Amino acid sequence: MQEIRVRPFALTSAHVFLGAFVLACALAAVLIGSFPLQLSIVTIFLFAGPHNLMEFRYFAARMPVRWGRSKLFYSVGIGGVVVLTAAYLTLYFASGNWLWSLESWQIYAAVWNTALILWVGLLFYLRGKQRRRDWSIAFAAAFLLAGLAWIVPQYWSLALVYLHPFVAMWFLERQIRRTRPEWLRAYHLCLISIPVFLILLWTLLAGQPNLTQETNLFWRINQHAGSEILPSISSHLLVATHVFLESIHYFVWLLLIPLVDRRAIPWRLNDVPLFASSRGIPKIFAAFLIFSAFVSVALWFGFAIDYTTTRDIYFAFAIGHVLAEFPFLVKML
Repeated sequence: MQEIRVRPFALTSAHVFLGAFVLACALAAVLIGSFPLQLSIVTIFLFAGPHNLMEFRYFAARMPVRWGRSKLFYSVGIGGVVVLTAAYLTLYFASGNWLWSLESWQIYAAVWNTALILWVGLLFYLRGKQRRRDWSIAFAAAFLLAGLAWIVPQYWSLALVYLHPFVAMWFLERQIRRTRPEWLRAYHLCLISIPVFLILLWTLLAGQPNLTQETNLFWRINQHAGSEILPSISSHLLVATHVFLESIHYFVWLLLIPLVDRRAIPWRLNDVPLFASSRGIPKIFAAFLIFSAFVSVALWFGFAIDYTTTRDIYFAFAIGHVLAEFPFLVKML
């Protein structure tokens, strides 16, 4: 007779990671689906500044002291961040939130989006050259996406709002591959759970009446989620979806990435080449880190004094950290 052996179940750290992630998403979906406006205000107040500080800390640990053969890549990357951010802020404050203008500023939105897409395509191409691979297909994809940005500029801009949180999840996936490969399968299951929660939210909230817009703040929150661009969809659903994805984005940067990469832990400055290396710039880096922490605290005071104005200013300047993600993400490929 053939002996049948049953392998005992062993609880691993990957199982705990998966369970905690799904539980946190379930709790977030319930709370955000029930109180989308309130949770939008709370999450931005608590986490907007600190998560930007954590992103800066993560990127700093990956910036080499000497760029070597990556000089062109980093020059294009940093130069693109500076130029695109300056252009965005100029258009934003000149037009009064140009991204969502339905008429006069569409052409400027399309031009800026085109520049962004071509810049990202160039980064992919340069990264391919570094790896001795032909990634020129990135330009074909960039021109296709740029065409879409001209055809439907507002929908393209709105898509960036909803796709941006997934960039953090991509960073986490690449990081887990490097430092916690035993968690990779569990993380992929975590990713699969996100559309499940989204479908549940959409099913339950699709028939809900639109959220109130009685104050300028509530109108801004609804607008940012796309209520004016997608008027046929319940704003309750749109705001809940946006807040849910942004909450995962904050969760990834503030907790999960430091959990899987010790170099991302804020106080481990000896793991930052720009600070610890003899060829680094420790004083400049420390000053910039202190300034970033000061900005995070200042945001809390700003939110407490005038939440609406501070929120508008934050989302305008936050484009800088959104753009800064692209060079580092492409470099990890």
